[in-house]
This record gives sequence, structure tokens and C-alpha cells, in this order.
Amino acid sequence: MDAVMADKEDILKEIKDRFKESYDASDENYMEAIHDLEFLGGDQWPGDLKADRQSDGRPCLVINKLPAFANQVIGDIRQNEPQIKVKPVDSKSDPETAEIMTGLIRNIEVQSNAEIAYDTAAESSVRCGMGAFRIGTEYSDDDSFEQDIRFFRIKNPFTVYWDPAAQAWDKSDARYCFVTEKIPKEDFQRLYPNASLIPFEGGKDRNTQWGDDKSIRVAEYFKKELEKKKLFLIRNTLNGETQIREEGPYNTNWEIVKEREVESQKIIWYKASQHEILEGPQDWPGKYIPIVMVYGDELNIENKTVYSGMVRNAKDPQRLYNYSRSSGAEIISLAPKAPYLVTQKQIGNYQKIWDQAHKRNFPYLPYDADPDNPAAIPRRAEPVSVNTGIQAEIMTADQEIHDTTGLQRASLGKQSNEKSGKAIIARQREGDVATFTYYDNLGRAVKHAGKILVDLIPKIYDTARVVRILNPDDSEQMVQVNKPFRDEKTGVEKIFDLTMGKYDVVVSIGPSYTTQREESAENMMAFIQAVPQAGPLIADLFAKNLDWPGAAEIEKRLKFLLPPALQADGEGGGPPPPPPSPDPMQLIEMRKKAAETQGKELDNQEKFTKMRMQPGGGENANQEG
Repeated sequence: MDAVMADKEDILKEIKDRFKESYDASDENYMEAIHDLEFLGGDQWPGDLKADRQSDGRPCLVINKLPAFANQVIGDIRQNEPQIKVKPVDSKSDPETAEIMTGLIRNIEVQSNAEIAYDTAAESSVRCGMGAFRIGTEYSDDDSFEQDIRFFRIKNPFTVYWDPAAQAWDKSDARYCFVTEKIPKEDFQRLYPNASLIPFEGGKDRNTQWGDDKSIRVAEYFKKELEKKKLFLIRNTLNGETQIREEGPYNTNWEIVKEREVESQKIIWYKASQHEILEGPQDWPGKYIPIVMVYGDELNIENKTVYSGMVRNAKDPQRLYNYSRSSGAEIISLAPKAPYLVTQKQIGNYQKIWDQAHKRNFPYLPYDADPDNPAAIPRRAEPVSVNTGIQAEIMTADQEIHDTTGLQRASLGKQSNEKSGKAIIARQREGDVATFTYYDNLGRAVKHAGKILVDLIPKIYDTARVVRILNPDDSEQMVQVNKPFRDEKTGVEKIFDLTMGKYDVVVSIGPSYTTQREESAENMMAFIQAVPQAGPLIADLFAKNLDWPGAAEIEKRLKFLLPPALQADGEGGGPPPPPPSPDPMQLIEMRKKAAETQGKELDNQEKFTKMRMQPGGGENANQEG
């Protein structure tokens, strides 16, 4: 018992020490990112300057232009979904099983709303330079031992702390990772009734932002451990078959050809509060820490990595824009208060009325003529006009916001100085290139997620079971895996063994299948208009790409109008069907005519023979001639 307690104390000390290490390394990045989010949310005036202006009654306007720029990139990302595709790598993997794994991953994404996890992480990377999501497992049903893989979004990326020694972009070489969360006190007491109500702080100095009176902060700790094991190449002495195993030969029919010691890694998971290990140790089935980061811009300054989003460099132009607009508004607001130029003798008898002349609209303003200048009348001073320098500063600040974000007016759908369509497209393309980092980094993150899934699938889906897969057109299919079955179409016995072979992942980013289908329908319509004679031949394909109720039924009916060869090709590319049998009556008529023709030929031959046998005919007649 004492040994167990000692082990827990050791791991708790390790957790605190490592957390302090990762917290200190990431604190500056996280604080800058939090300031970016606060600025994007409208907190755009320095506190002391804002207090001074407000005490003087001067305006502090916030004309927040940055959300429109961020939302432009975020909207483009949402319209271009990352798609994971699995590829076979070695001789034990095959393309069909790779397609099954691709469809299974697609179903996992749909069932766990992975697009929300992707979008949340991508939005955060655009706004503050970093986002995150995670992958986990859960039981398929309450009465089942089978598990499924699921995506989970991480709303707050500042709860994730990585090993600062990690150098890989996707953190795949990290030794450890922390994910912290706040649990309401009531839930914490229900889940861990024997634990003390002290929130996790790690080994860092106390930070008031970390805890409150209503919740307890806990930390998940993913730890990577290396373990050595032996790998054997064995051969069957009867048939020469070879296998690679972590154990020796099955029996005397197998012999060891080669063996070597390899170093593999495993992931161990804990959950801890400040003084207790609440859960764990538990082995995570995969070899990767299942936390995926999505970064924005990355800058390395003397081995110190700085992450930033679109907001970081646009903050000063936005501040200048706010200040210039506030100054202009202040000047304009003073215009109705321009003073009157009067003499004391003109208004002396009407002092109360003239004291309110700048506040109230009187129908008339009485005054007395000044004996010293009888011709003079009261008049308002020239109103204050907005300085042209302020107007120029507003325009400059506005342009600098475009320049620092990389999105010009054409990229936001606004009219600019481009005169032709080509110029507009070129300017939009410049904006796409300037912000491509965010699209590309999301693709990298999803590719790493795909690697995590390919590593997990053989370990989670390791028994014979029927799984649902999704095809690229979102159609569903139930497939038997890890068990031989007979293909109904070919009669051939198959097996989709998810536990065998090695597979790799590629990711493509583009429009969703629905968008591609709509674009295909538009392009096909233009093609049919250009080549009308092609219309009947591709009418079924055109209907297939339409998003109408009943489009599938229209497609089926149009297929019957196709020539037989195209119908066969549409059914699977087989050989064309044999020509249709002739009508029975036509066949009888054809045979009758053939018999008549044959009879006439026989009659002619008989007549010719008789002519040759007659005296003076045949060969003798020809010789005499």
C-alpha cells in the first residue's frame, strides 16, 4: 500500500513539475492571444487614455472593422471542407480496405460533428493564432462493449499545454500534454467524493484567473512512455510463408529468420487535482496523443515560437482608425455649439434667453441695438469644420487595415480601383494567397487527425462487426469487417481486415460534395446549350446532379431512354447486350422469301442443264460457234 502511495506521490510531483514547465513556456503566447480576442471583441482603447477622454466628455468610438476581415477567411474555410482519404502502403493492405477505412472515417466525422470541431479550431487560429480539437472513444451503446471513435471540439485552446521541447508542427514528438477544465463543485463532489476541494494549479504561482468559488479545476495528463520489445521474422518450413510477429514461432513448423529489438511508444493517461490522482493510470490505445492543434502564423525568434492570427498586426491601424474617427466626431459635435458674437449692450436685457440659445431652438432671439454700433447685429461664429488631415488619416488607417490583414476591398466584395473583371479576380487571388496559411494549416491538422484515426481504427474496430460507412455522395452502406464474407455480386469470398496492413493519409481541401454537384449541374447546363446533340446522352447525369425532390427518380427514368450500349456502361461498364431478337412473324416471312429464292435458283439450274443436253446445245453449240 505504501508503495502505491509513493508511486502516486511521484507521478503527482511529475505532473506539477511538467505543468509548470509547459505553462511558463506558453504563458506569453497565450496572453498575447487573449489580448487579440479581447481586442477583436471591441476592447480597443487603452484603459488610461479611455479614462482621460471620458472624464473630459470626449468620445471613444469603436468602429470595429476586424470581424469582417476574420469572418471572410472563416467563411471561406467553412465552404472548403477538409477530406481525409486513406491509402494502402504495404503488401498486407489493399485499396478496397483503404476505401472502407475512408468511408468509416467519414462516418465517424458525421456522427461526432467533426466539422464543428474543425470550424471551432480554424476560427480560433484565424482570430488569435491557435485552436485545438481532440479525438476520443466512447461505447457504442449502454449495453455493448464495442467502442466507437469520436471527435470533440475544444472551445478554449488556452486549456491545452504542450511539452515545450516538442519541435514537430503537429506536436507528434511531444513527451506529454495537459488539458485542463473547470468542473462545478457539485459535480466534482459527486464524481470524486473522497477528493479535497482544492483546484489544480500545477507548480506555477497562483493565478486568480484559474479558480473561482463555484468550480474546481482539474488537469488531464497524457504521458508518452517508451518501451522496448522484440520483433521476429519467422518462416514456415513447409510452405515458405513468412510473418513478422512480436512473439516467437507458433510451433515446430516455424523457424526464426531474423529478430531485433525495437523501441515503441505508448500513451498513459491521468486526471489530477492539486493533491490527488483522481483517475488513472489508463493506457490510451493509440501511439499518438489525441490532441490536435491548428495554428495560424508561426514565427521563430531565437528558438522561441510566436503564434499569431489575423488580428495581431491590424491592431494599431484599427486603433488609429478609432482615434481619427473619434476626433472627427468630436469636432462635428461641437459645430452646433459655435458661440454667438454679441456685445453686452445687445443682450443685457435678455441674458436668460441668450444663455440658452446654444441649447434650445427659439423662434426668435431679441436684442437691443448697441448705441456704439447701431448697424451691428448678433451673429454666430463660423462653425468648426473637420480637419482635412483627420480625413486623410481616417482613409490611411482604413487602407492599412486592409494591408496588414492581406485582404483588399475586392476580397471583401467591395468596389475598389480595379476596372476590369480580370483585375478584380487578380486582387481577390492576392487575398487568397495572403490568407492561404490558415487553409493550409487546417489541412495539416486534419491530416494529423487522420493519422491518429488510422492508428486507432485497428485497435478499436478489432473484432468482427458490421460498420456503417459513408460514400463521397453521402450515401450509406453497411459493411462486414474483420470476418470473411461472400460478395453477392461476384460470388467471391472477401475479407476487409482492418487490423492488417499499413495505411497512410492524404487530405484534400475543397468544396463539399453538395457544392461540387451544384457546380457540375451548372457546367453541364452550359455544355448542353453549347452542344445540344449531347443533351439526350447525358440527361440522366444532369438529373443526378440536381438538388430537386425526385431527382433520383428522374435519373432512373431518363436512363431507359439511353442507347443500350450506354445503359450497359452505366450499370457497371460490362459488354453491350446482344441485339434484340427479331419479331417471330418477320422471321417466318424472311425464311419464306429465302426458300422462294432458293427454289428459283434450283429451277434455273435445272433449265440450264436440260439446254446443255439437247442436240446442238451446250458445249457442242459453243464449239461450233
